[in-house]
Amino acid sequence: KESEPCNKCEICKLILSNRSLDIIEMDAASHRGIDNVRENIITSSQIPPFNSKGYKIFIIDEVHMLTREAFNALLKTLEEPSKKVIFILATTEIHKVPETIISRCQRFDFKKIPQKDIIQRLNEITEWEKINIPDKILSEIARKSDGCLRDAESLLGQISSLSTNNITEELASLILPRSHWQEIDILIEALSVKNLATSLNQINKLVDEGIDLEIFINDLLNYLRQIMLYKIVGPDFNLDISENLLISLKKHATNFSTKELAELLNILLDKIYNIKDPLIVQLPLELALLEFLLAADNKEIIRGEKVIESMDREISDLEKLQNKWSEIVDNIKVLNNSLGSIIKTSYPLNIEKDKIILGLEYTFHLEQLNKIKVKENISHSLNNILNRQVRLEFKVDQDYKDNYQK
Repeated sequence: KESEPCNKCEICKLILSNRSLDIIEMDAASHRGIDNVRENIITSSQIPPFNSKGYKIFIIDEVHMLTREAFNALLKTLEEPSKKVIFILATTEIHKVPETIISRCQRFDFKKIPQKDIIQRLNEITEWEKINIPDKILSEIARKSDGCLRDAESLLGQISSLSTNNITEELASLILPRSHWQEIDILIEALSVKNLATSLNQINKLVDEGIDLEIFINDLLNYLRQIMLYKIVGPDFNLDISENLLISLKKHATNFSTKELAELLNILLDKIYNIKDPLIVQLPLELALLEFLLAADNKEIIRGEKVIESMDREISDLEKLQNKWSEIVDNIKVLNNSLGSIIKTSYPLNIEKDKIILGLEYTFHLEQLNKIKVKENISHSLNNILNRQVRLEFKVDQDYKDNYQK
């Protein structure tokens, strides 16, 4: 690519060895004032580049740290720069840069690098440097770097300096904070089956082992967030997570409803960030899990009560029909004596909410009763007895004799 440096020509070699006089870098965090801008940039920009065919490049890192007076002094030079001068302004907080400066620049936004790409780059480095390090550690380095390759390479350098042979997880933990994904996975699994004892025991076990609870909670919130987003968006959601966690995450997405995930996240945020300086460090997290599972239990109780209520109603309806079946038969006989005789030999086979199924002995009986006008008359009699609207169906019962006798 034409835009990529060759790293072979004289100019590239000078830049790589930090000997190029046409590359001027300034850290705005430590050179904030107007005098620094005038001396290091404005005055220097008026001097032609040493390479007559090239450019003089000014790189101002953390440019948002400049004072208002320094920005005003820089503005004039940016409006009318020398033909052989290029300014590169770098910042992580673009909202702090004056609009007058931004409007006179080309803006390039750099996004976080996906974990898989960082892991790929780390693998290239370890192969080149002949460093023997497990993939699990590389995945954790990529996650901790939060999309920044420079931070990932720095962590890798620190860890690889611990040993010239194999890098173990125990060695890496001296620099890399311990990963809690396995413990988080166990905790979320316990929550999915409403097991409060296991959930609370898991937290206290980790605290006894001396984990950093703040890091654990942040990892837990991040994991639950990704589960919720995958649950809502589906396979199209770009999961920035290591391969070994994908299977577990997708499984949890099927075990929780979207509403449950939202409630759990809300409860965690409320308890953890609203209870300041608790006497027992794990107490806010314990209260959050307790509140979530108690709410889930109440819903189960309510749901169970509704099922029992529905069953009681169906049993009650069945008793009403049994006690007043002769009344139904008499009502039909008034309309049609032969149909009344058929109804007399039928019986309520099943009651499902607002649907009643009448069991019959013969297909012929079904053909006689399953007519619109006849069904309306029978339904009318059933509605009067039950004091509610019901739908009526007929079915030839293979076990007619036994069921009719019961």
